Amino acid sequence: MLIYFFLISVVFSFNSLAIDVDQTNNEKGTLIVKFLGLKSSEGNIKVALANSKSNYSDHKNPYIGITAEIKNNISIAVIENIPFGEYAVKAFHDEDANDKLNTNFLGIPMEDYGFSNNARGTFGPPSWEDAKFQFAKDTLNVEIIIR
Repeated sequence: MLIYFFLISVVFSFNSLAIDVDQTNNEKGTLIVKFLGLKSSEGNIKVALANSKSNYSDHKNPYIGITAEIKNNISIAVIENIPFGEYAVKAFHDEDANDKLNTNFLGIPMEDYGFSNNARGTFGPPSWEDAKFQFAKDTLNVEIIIR
């Protein structure tokens, strides 16, 4: 019986190794995110790129975080050398450039925000499932409406 369990664990170990090898992909590309719907050119856009459900939910530690300038009520963020895979973008218009999303006393955002797939949550941010997208091209253009 012990040998049976040992063989099963070895088989599952090899299967997980095969999955890991398949997931190690050296292909990379550029993600270009265009933010539309901005009410002004004041401040900047704070952009968080998540590559997993866990860092999508972690508002302090995104996979990649950048600040994008706004010109004529439009902002474009270019993120290069991203490995192919699943991602989600979340961003907000930091109108006062204080590096944080201003909220009221109930925690409701007072600055406009947006997510990839233009996903919206009912009471809080949209789920990872609603916001994620597949990145598997040399260059991928995404548009997000900030509202």
